[in-house]
Amino acid sequence: MNAALALIKQRGDANVTMADIAKATKISRQAVYLHFTDRADLMVALVRYADEKRGLATEIQKIADAPNGAAALREMAALQARMNPTIWAAARAVDAVRRTDPAAERSWQDRLQHRLDGARQVIARLQTDGNLRPGLDSKSAADLLWTITSLRTWEDLVLQRGWTAVQYKELITKLLLQTLTGDHNGGNL
Repeated sequence: MNAALALIKQRGDANVTMADIAKATKISRQAVYLHFTDRADLMVALVRYADEKRGLATEIQKIADAPNGAAALREMAALQARMNPTIWAAARAVDAVRRTDPAAERSWQDRLQHRLDGARQVIARLQTDGNLRPGLDSKSAADLLWTITSLRTWEDLVLQRGWTAVQYKELITKLLLQTLTGDHNGGNL
């Protein structure tokens, strides 16, 4: 996994083959296939490994441990502000090739599905608390939360527009609370 991550960072894209990884680790290509059925399997495992390395499970637990849905929503925005800088380079590498590389696309979609599942859980908590904005269905709310906290939105605001991590966290949190809960005070729930 470390060799694959290093190759992706070195090349600036995810166009790394099983043979490349075998060569970098000084094992046979067949040995790599003993661990992964195909390159797509490797890419999914690689993203999950990178998540594990940077402590994503502990970070996600902060969302689950939040006392209510609004606090979970705040934690989700804070998670993006803290973690996106650590994954941006690898995510950009995968994104660069995913439309023409089925393995990279499978890895990308796996990550997106995990994020959507997390967004649905936060929205379910808001709904259970009675804080989901009236007239907003849970599916649309989860889609909005998923999109607003996406890596692409973070990239546009922080890397392109020059927002600081603090600005991102505060303004995205306020936007989410206003949009999803109707809290026009920007966080008093």
